[in-house]
Amino acid sequence: METLDYLISDLAYILVVAGIVTLIFKKIGQPVVLAYIIAGFLISPNFSYLPTIIEVEDIEVWANIGIVFLMFGLGLEFSFKKIATVGGSAFVTSMTVMMSMIIIGYATGQLLGWEKMDSIFLGGMISMSSTMIILKAYEEYKLKKEKFAQLVLGTLVIEDIGGIFMMIILSTLAVGQSTSGLDVFKNIGMLLLDLVIWLVLGIYLIPTFLKKISRLVNDELLLIISIGLCLGMVVIANAIGFSSALGAFLAGSILAGTFQGKRIESMVKPIKDLFGAVFFVSVGMLIEPNLLVEYLGPILIITAVTILGQMTFATLGILFSGQSLHTAIRGGFSMVQIGEFSFIIASLGMSLGVISDFLYPIVVCVSVITTFTTPIFIKNSERVYEFARHHLSPKLYKFLNRHTSEQQSTADKDWDWNRYIKRFFVRTLICTVAILFIYVGGTSFLLPFLQECMHGIEANFIAAGITCLFMIPLINIMCSKKSVLYTKLWLKSQANRMPLLAFTGMRIVISCGFIVMTLRKLLHLPYIPLIVLSFAAIVFIVKSDYIKGKTLKIEMRFIENFYENTLARQKRERGIKGEHHWLDESFFVVEFNVTKTIPQNTILEFCQSRFFHVTIIKIIRDGKHLNMPSGKTRVIEGDVIHAIGTKTEIEACILMLENAEHIQEPQEPMVTLREYIYGQIFYEIEPEKQIICCPIEVEEGSSLIKKSIKNSGFRTKYKGYILGIERGMLSIVNPDIDMVIEEGDLLWVIGTQKMANSLLKADFLDEEE
Repeated sequence: METLDYLISDLAYILVVAGIVTLIFKKIGQPVVLAYIIAGFLISPNFSYLPTIIEVEDIEVWANIGIVFLMFGLGLEFSFKKIATVGGSAFVTSMTVMMSMIIIGYATGQLLGWEKMDSIFLGGMISMSSTMIILKAYEEYKLKKEKFAQLVLGTLVIEDIGGIFMMIILSTLAVGQSTSGLDVFKNIGMLLLDLVIWLVLGIYLIPTFLKKISRLVNDELLLIISIGLCLGMVVIANAIGFSSALGAFLAGSILAGTFQGKRIESMVKPIKDLFGAVFFVSVGMLIEPNLLVEYLGPILIITAVTILGQMTFATLGILFSGQSLHTAIRGGFSMVQIGEFSFIIASLGMSLGVISDFLYPIVVCVSVITTFTTPIFIKNSERVYEFARHHLSPKLYKFLNRHTSEQQSTADKDWDWNRYIKRFFVRTLICTVAILFIYVGGTSFLLPFLQECMHGIEANFIAAGITCLFMIPLINIMCSKKSVLYTKLWLKSQANRMPLLAFTGMRIVISCGFIVMTLRKLLHLPYIPLIVLSFAAIVFIVKSDYIKGKTLKIEMRFIENFYENTLARQKRERGIKGEHHWLDESFFVVEFNVTKTIPQNTILEFCQSRFFHVTIIKIIRDGKHLNMPSGKTRVIEGDVIHAIGTKTEIEACILMLENAEHIQEPQEPMVTLREYIYGQIFYEIEPEKQIICCPIEVEEGSSLIKKSIKNSGFRTKYKGYILGIERGMLSIVNPDIDMVIEEGDLLWVIGTQKMANSLLKADFLDEEE
């Protein structure tokens, strides 16, 4: 009972002092978090002018509970819908800031002579801004509804989610630094198991359970069930080898997806606030004045790096996302502090025993300083913008105005952006994980095996070559493919172009990073030459037609195998067994009118200058039908152009032509290819002037086998165009010109009667076709 008395008296002392200091800080307009930290210092053994708590160890227990409930509350606020609503601008900004600050933080730690893990954790700590402090400042200055404020708050949502994954990565690195590559794989396997449990519980078990007991549950029972689930997930996470914070976040995320999510969040909030306060008080108790004096230099350096780095890269990130300079500066000057997540990451490092004792109080001190400076930067951001506007070179200011927009925050939340972001991150994540496995396999398994078989540096060179060789297809898949959706967004608005380029740059940076890591690990080369070499290698990989052709073959084989059952079911449902009607549904034809002669007057120049992803299949000029015109055919005033493409391609083409002076937008709606071909008979077009579409089976011994579409000579020799390829169960619409034709493929081609005659002579078609 004596220990319990100490526990109660210590908790009472903490809450009383924290309450008094909080009232004072609210009176002077300072954040509550800062009040808790100062209160913790005042009641700690490091401050001798006030009574201190009796059992410091008990406060560590309360602090751990505080982390659990803070992360549980964050999980309850998390949802994929919230991520989807922040738009591409928030993704670009958060990725720019976090990646840049992690690198800068690591470099700063190394320059200060710190250990590797101290430097890595420092990078993680200074990479995220404070949601609580920024939100408090916005509310105080009545800025919360401003567009730049909404963008910053959306960015902070992404940073919080990034912080969760950062904790996972840092936990893996902490374990991996003293274990073999096999143990790292086991650790990743445990993570995947944890995620599977998350999905199973979130999608099926927990929501179903809550629905069945909804009539029996009152607030008291629901609170007990929720906290029980939270602590249960904490136990599971610890058993697997991950932090308590991650388990609590997973529990909150599960409950957030249920119909009781909002109700649980409101009930848990007082508990989260209570134990969160205890956690921040415990953070303040770790401040040691003597240690701070000893490390005053690093504190000032890290403070300067945090403020300048966050300010610079947040501003650049917002600019990269297509926002205006005004929005970028006001948003960037808001994100100049260390967030609450930094303390959680520091606690993780302390609990894992991988960071030095001095790092925690240093980060706390930096947080205190940057918290005080935040309002100053927010209030003066407008002045900085006015200064920049009047002192930027006219060319740069004009460039920024042309490629950015005040409306980008709204524009990048449309359906096309949502689809693009989803596809971008799915492809990037899959490729990144695959490249990571190749890297770990090459450095941890292949190299030791080769070193057993041979002696000297040869083993390192061979391991580096093989590892990079296996990375090439994945780098090509990730970096080279620009979809029609990409083009459509590019054409919609000039303000979309900078975020699109930023997304592409992100993939290039990831690819460069893996190549540099591999060659550095295996060959121990200097960083600067490695960066130059890796960038040159990626340019070659992206530009090489041979690599692109081989990569497309691998990608198509993977898709065909992965979706085999789905593709077979789709074919049955669409009723296209042997009839190949899929093409009729996938392609559309649209008609454009040329109102006056254009500067780029050949089809090749015309298409290249306008990012055309459609194919011109007919030009009607003075009643004459020019079918399947070549690239050298001239386009003149009065021409009627018939173009074919997918629905998205044609929509992008129409968007591009909205402001064109030489081309009139189509008056008639687009029609399917099948309707277009049958319509020729309805309009009594002579057979020799008609466009036809037919399938070609690529049989054994065909001259087309092992040739790319570009090198097959189909366009020049047979005057036709390959619209699609049916390969097994996979239907490839509008294939890339570098795709290699294989035996068994069914090629869908479009052309004229002359094309059909040429194909008959070449024995590609049967007489009855």
